[in-house]
Amino acid sequence: MLSSKVEFLTSIMGRSQDINIRFSWLNPVSSEIINNTIQREGHMRWGEGFVLVYDITDRGSFEEVLPLKNILDEIKKPKNVTLILVGNKADLDHSRQVSTEEGEKLATELACAFYECSACTGEGNITEIFYELCREVRRRRMVQGKTRRRSSTTHVKQAINKMLTKISS
Repeated sequence: MLSSKVEFLTSIMGRSQDINIRFSWLNPVSSEIINNTIQREGHMRWGEGFVLVYDITDRGSFEEVLPLKNILDEIKKPKNVTLILVGNKADLDHSRQVSTEEGEKLATELACAFYECSACTGEGNITEIFYELCREVRRRRMVQGKTRRRSSTTHVKQAINKMLTKISS
């Protein structure tokens, strides 16, 4: 399994050569990370894009998406969070507890892309999810780069130059 993840990451990173991409898999349900606020925040703070995944056969996992998004917003404020919503286990449609329409509605409320897939069968073009996340992070970086405020160092340099100009005049 680790080998396939490495190959997958290599293929994605090779496609997006102009952006430094680092993926980290974090499964808060199967670990204690969800209960350890400091560790959870540490994992969320460095990220620029997030894939929120719920299990279509488990309503409880779907209901945890919004609280998790609220935590992300709190940690990442004042920045907006780039994310994609994914309903997993599409191959288990016969056991579905969350409809596709509910997922689409939540994605609209969160202003993010929505996909359904199956990690087990590969159904749903899973790689497209990560390509889309990379595209969104790249767009956000470009927008923020154009509107980025000058650093305090730049302000200090300008103030010193202004004072020196007044003194020499």
